[in-house]
Amino acid sequence: MLDHFPELQSWRIYFIATDISEEMLARCEKGQYSQLEVNRGLSVQLLSKYFFKNDMGWKIRDDVRSKIEFREMNLAGTWLAFPKVDLVFLRNVMIYFDSQTKKRILGKIRGILEPHGYLVLGASETTMNLDDHYVRSAISGTSVYRLKKGLDEFSYAVS
Repeated sequence: MLDHFPELQSWRIYFIATDISEEMLARCEKGQYSQLEVNRGLSVQLLSKYFFKNDMGWKIRDDVRSKIEFREMNLAGTWLAFPKVDLVFLRNVMIYFDSQTKKRILGKIRGILEPHGYLVLGASETTMNLDDHYVRSAISGTSVYRLKKGLDEFSYAVS
């Protein structure tokens, strides 16, 4: 994100990463990845900038890793308490749920998303026919979703 939005350098940024699997969370907290994993969509430039090579493969830099808080959570179940957020990445997750569960998840996201915030779903995912409180926008060729009520107030943010 910092490579695409350098103005964020002065912001206090942190990420909350959730997963239903304790094993996956523990693995992610270590920040250790195999060569195969880093080869899947990560450019050589980003790899060399944010990771270092060790005898186990590639490890993410501590200054990057320290910005991430890992929490166990089932999206289809009871949610943890979250602060208001500016950006939600829910990529390639909704495809695993039925329509009713998707509707509940999108409703919960509405409850934590700032009016000017963005929801990023996977390429094959949408809010269409699930939650009419969102509208799709394109930013630099990427589809994002925004809350309809926040569009009038913050319409200048979308280009």
